[in-house]
Amino acid sequence: MIPEPALRWILTIAFAAAGAFCLYHCVRHGRAAHRVGDVLHLAMCAGMIAMAWPAGMNLARVPQILVFSAAAAWFVGLLVFDVRGRHSRLSLGCHAVMLAAMAWMVLVMPAAMTGMSTSEMPTSGEHAGMSMGGGTMTMSPSPHTPPHVVVVAIVLTVVLVVAGVWWLTRAIDSARVADGPRLPAVSLAVDAVMSLGMAVMTGALI
Repeated sequence: MIPEPALRWILTIAFAAAGAFCLYHCVRHGRAAHRVGDVLHLAMCAGMIAMAWPAGMNLARVPQILVFSAAAAWFVGLLVFDVRGRHSRLSLGCHAVMLAAMAWMVLVMPAAMTGMSTSEMPTSGEHAGMSMGGGTMTMSPSPHTPPHVVVVAIVLTVVLVVAGVWWLTRAIDSARVADGPRLPAVSLAVDAVMSLGMAVMTGALI
């Protein structure tokens, strides 16, 4: 999905670091609801890493759509039924949007990535997005991407950028109050990284 190798590696490292923190936080901290959220975000990070690479296009789509749709529903459920206000409602909404965006990207990928950028035409039996001995072939958004996919991608990119900047601002404020990076500040920074990283991925569909 990401044709530029440098950007692909940057996203991979960013999501790998975010996923590692989610795993640490799941094991060491939080109530049951927090641990479920950490596991869902860990799955999202793994999915985003796979999606950034051509080989990820070969993964089964239906299980991914079901998992990420259920994950989005989980955060919507917390948003609706968290009557005691244990969680930030705006934060829950942003997490729901992120996971819904993940499911949507998996769903529309075949329509959005029908174009190819190639240094040579594929031979019989080759798959789009795979490296070839005599040249490199990568998937890129097609000029014939359906307009509704582009519109949704634009909306999601804007929302994810705004959410990422909001989380980053909160992380900086939290670190200042704590007189140095502490777990809440790091957690907010990780949310910002995931949101901004996803914004790059949705922006690639525009």
